[in-house]
Amino acid sequence: MNTAVFGLTLTYVALAGLLLGIFLLTRLPVWIKLSCVLLISSFYYLTFYSLQGLLGWPTQQELPAHFQLMASSVTEPDDKTGESGSIHIWATSFVDNKPAKEPRAYELAYDFDLHAALEEALNKQRQGNVQLGRRLEVDNSEDVPRDWTRYGQKRQKIKFFDLPDPELPEK
Repeated sequence: MNTAVFGLTLTYVALAGLLLGIFLLTRLPVWIKLSCVLLISSFYYLTFYSLQGLLGWPTQQELPAHFQLMASSVTEPDDKTGESGSIHIWATSFVDNKPAKEPRAYELAYDFDLHAALEEALNKQRQGNVQLGRRLEVDNSEDVPRDWTRYGQKRQKIKFFDLPDPELPEK
């Protein structure tokens, strides 16, 4: 179990115990006691759903400007079930021109062009070429989506390229 989740659980249990102790010793109206208990209980759910990043779920934030592609997973849209499809990318960002210590999982909306670029990049990666990615700026203001359920979503254009050969010092 993740220590952060365990610590938060213990904190809420301690808070609920403190609240119970206060309610046993006070003469507040029952509706105030009940509303406080419901409020504290709602924080359990709020914390669980807002801290998904601690549990290892992919983020829906933008990809870093420059990153190293580690792996990806594509779920294509399915008209029969109504699934819109998604692309998951595991990437390592660069901090001060050095790769970060750990990769991060990103979830993107399905895009056919991105799917094709990812397939090509993964084929090159299987051949032993390390793949780097660069996020390109896209003007989404005039972009009319093919699927109106995605209206207003930001699309990301990504270009993949091979890791350049290191430059050796001259003799």
